[in-house]
Amino acid sequence: LHERLWAPLEASLAGCSRVRIAPHRLLHYLPWAALHDGQGWLVDRFEISLVPSARIGLGTTASAAPRFDRVLALGIGGSSLPHVTTEARAVAEAFGAGATLLLDAEATGAALRREAPLADLLHLACHAQFRADSPYFSALHLADGELTLRDAAALPLRAALVTLSACETGLSRVAPGDELVGLVRGFLLAGARHVMASLWTVDDASTAELMRAVYAGLIRGQRPAQALQAAQAALARAGHHPFYWAAFSLHA
Repeated sequence: LHERLWAPLEASLAGCSRVRIAPHRLLHYLPWAALHDGQGWLVDRFEISLVPSARIGLGTTASAAPRFDRVLALGIGGSSLPHVTTEARAVAEAFGAGATLLLDAEATGAALRREAPLADLLHLACHAQFRADSPYFSALHLADGELTLRDAAALPLRAALVTLSACETGLSRVAPGDELVGLVRGFLLAGARHVMASLWTVDDASTAELMRAVYAGLIRGQRPAQALQAAQAALARAGHHPFYWAAFSLHA
């Protein structure tokens, strides 16, 4: 895939370190960071983000790293997601006094609708399901029910980053016209500037490790795409298989 998709672009990308990709059809499902040229991963060299279209990507100017003064960390664990509570607590502790933590029974739709509009960073760690047959019913599983794509789009968000730390949150159906329909779209429509989401059923423990590294980068003043690149590249250099770090992409 690297030889067919990326190698023809190498000359045009000489000197670049930040790349925005507007994927076409099935390329929406590709973990770009994990492309390999035989010497190294793409994430070693490029800060990658995905955009809905080339027009939007070209029209978005680079900005300073956002501030994360208000953070909402929501986690619903249990026996099937044993690391989620620890993950959500670690997010809240990392950002200190400005963080609100909602765990298990507290993590309801009403609590999310109350707290999410105030957050600069929204971290949602829970079960999720992508509905290929009816993408508008793709949902995050909260303590009192489902948060569907339509519910997400109705949230009045100002967040610089929404992290969907759950399984298959980045999956979407490619509709006619190459438009994506999925949870990421819902949160972008709600007003989020960036959404970090997964392409496959993620490993609970490795996701928690990745998120700690990403947020440490944000606290140091890195941009969301820059923080994700650094975290993924570190795990890749440590010898971890891409299954454990390449599921997450940043959408803007």
